[in-house]
Amino acid sequence: MVKRRKFQKGDLVLKVLRGLINDLRGKFRPTWSGPSFIRDLTREGAAWLTNLDGNQFIEPINVDQLKKFYA
Repeated sequence: MVKRRKFQKGDLVLKVLRGLINDLRGKFRPTWSGPSFIRDLTREGAAWLTNLDGNQFIEPINVDQLKKFYA
């Protein structure tokens, strides 16, 4: 069963960091980056993000790679 994720413009989210094979920190490396704001959502399930400094990400991120950030 696939868990539906409901995101809206302006939500704070964390983005998953995919593993770097040669990362010496091993299991102690960070797994999430952020928080970032959702700037826009597409129908296909992608989100355009902006970090807290106002810098925009170059490419959209699939919502499967995001989780809500609660402050």
